Parts: sequence; structure tokens; C-alpha cells
Amino acid sequence: MHHDIYNMKKTAYCVLCSAGICAVLAGCGVPKTKGFTESAMGEIEALEYETALQTLDSAEAEGENPALIARGRGIAHLGLAQYDEAISNFYEVLSYSDWQVDELDYDVNFYLADTYERMKNYEEAAATYTDILGLQTKDVLALYKRGCVYLKLNEHDLAVADFEKALKLAPDDYDLRIEIAGRLSESGFEDEGRSYLEQFLAEKEKKLSKFDKGRIYFYMEDYENAKVYFEDARDDDDQNTILFLGKTYEMLGDYNYATSTYQNYLTRHPEAAVIYNQLGLSRLKSGDYSGAREAFTSAKNLGNTGLEQVLSFNEIVANEYMGDFDQAKVLMADYLRKYPDDQAAIRENIFLSTR
Repeated sequence: MHHDIYNMKKTAYCVLCSAGICAVLAGCGVPKTKGFTESAMGEIEALEYETALQTLDSAEAEGENPALIARGRGIAHLGLAQYDEAISNFYEVLSYSDWQVDELDYDVNFYLADTYERMKNYEEAAATYTDILGLQTKDVLALYKRGCVYLKLNEHDLAVADFEKALKLAPDDYDLRIEIAGRLSESGFEDEGRSYLEQFLAEKEKKLSKFDKGRIYFYMEDYENAKVYFEDARDDDDQNTILFLGKTYEMLGDYNYATSTYQNYLTRHPEAAVIYNQLGLSRLKSGDYSGAREAFTSAKNLGNTGLEQVLSFNEIVANEYMGDFDQAKVLMADYLRKYPDDQAAIRENIFLSTR
């Protein structure tokens, strides 16, 4: 039986990528949208990409900013996995630029690189990051992202060179170091990735909090030491501490303790979607499929949590584990409408079609 789930281990190394790139893609420094364009961006945020494209047609008819309209169309096409259209839109945005590069140009170039990467056209993605770095040589995010692309091109030395430059520019950013370690590990360089964390721990030990030490040990897969530091740092009302403490006990095989840790937190903070998701994952691992579905559904019902995609996918998987394939198919159809380029979901949908 094929099942894939979005768990915190699988996405453990996406802190910088998701937070950092979204900060860029959100349009920091980009001119404010108005009128129909503003409405369309709200629809894009709600993942209603086709509706957004229609609204942007209205924006064009009303003579609103053509560069921002093209940007919105590009983002919508990117969301629909219509990559050729997205690239055309992003180049249209750049065609409106004058000789002076501004924040909109940087913003769109990050989108452009992301589109090429999703197309697996890693050469063009790397070239686009190189263009960004040609104008902003100390852009840590661009260095990190280009390093990730170089790994996909099997250019290990180039990747490491970019990672080292990024770390030199942000020496105290241990999230960045965790990200780099994760990318290296995923590419088969586990020992090298771990060495980044070991070195940082040795250099910064006196400056790091108990929680931060626990995190580093966690990503080094030294769960016994991680447990010690998380227990020392324990704050029953701090979401991050509880999340990592519970995950550590999961990795040690103690699902009962992990589950009770999450449940105790949720009695005081019932709005914590991240904890609901991890509770669901813990229950899946322990065989409580009904309880897992309940946790994922409870989190989804909270609304605008930023975890809609993760929760929706995990809810589908929980239904599959329960044998409720009809409901899983209904949920999957809606999921793929919103996230058409999710390869894990496409694989899961193939499995579902045989049930």
C-alpha cells in the first residue's frame, strides 16, 4: 500500500526556504496593488487562481498597472503549474523596467527562478539567481537558493561555495545552517551536512539557548541529547518547545508520551494548527487512524492557518488508512485543483485510482 505524508521530518529543513522565499514572493518593496489587481492577489492567496486570472482581465480593462497585472498572472499560472505561461508573464513584467533595477525586478526574478526550478530546468534557475547576485552580491537567500540548485545539477563544489558565502554573511543564523545541512543530507552528503551543525554547536555553544541546542541535536539525529535539552527548556505554553519535544519522543518511539504532550498543549491552546498536525502524524504512526483524521480535520476547521496544503494532504492519507477511499478521492480532487503540481499528490492519486 502506497502512502506518503507531509510530516515535520520530511519538511524539517524547509524553515528558511519557506519563510525566506515567501518573504520575497510576498513582494517586499513591490508597489501596492489597487482595485481589481488587489482583489486578484487576495484570490491568489486563497488559491483561487482561475478566478484571479479573470479578475486580472478586469484590472487590465480598467487600465490598472500593467506590470503588477502581469506579475499577478504569472503567480496564478505558477500556482496552476502552467509554467510556460508563468515565465512569459514574468518576462513581461521585466519588459516594463527602465534602466534602474527596482524591488519589483528582484521580486519577479525570484519568481522566475522558482518557476524554472519547478520545471526542473535547473540551468536556467541557476542563471537567474546569478543575475540577481550580479546586482546584489550579498543576497543571502539568492546564494542559498543557487546552492540548492547546484546540488540538483550535481555541482557539489559550486553549491558548497555558495553555502559558505551565505554563512559568512549570516554567521549567527543557525536556521540557515540547518537548511544547508538538510540540503546536503538530501543530496547524499549526510556527513558533510552534519559537520555544519557540529561545527556551529562547538563554536556557539555558550551563546545558544537550551532550546537551540536541542534543535541542533535533533537535526543531527542525536535524539537522546535533544530530549535532554528540550526537557530542560520545557515551557508548557511555548508551541515550539512542545512541538520539538513531542517530535523527539516520536523519533525515540514513545508515541504515547508524544501524543499526551500535544494533547495537553491543545487543551490550553486549541488554535494551534501546527500541534494538531503533529498530533495527527503521531496518531498515524501509532495506528490510531480515526484519531489522526480527527486531528487533521480539527486543524483545517480553524481556517486560515498557513498549513492548508499540509493538512489537506494528511487528511487524505488518514482517510486512506481508514479505508474510506471514496472520501479520499473527493478530497484529492479538490486538493489537485488547488495544488496541481504536487508530485506526491499525483503519485497518491494514481494509487487511489486503483481502489
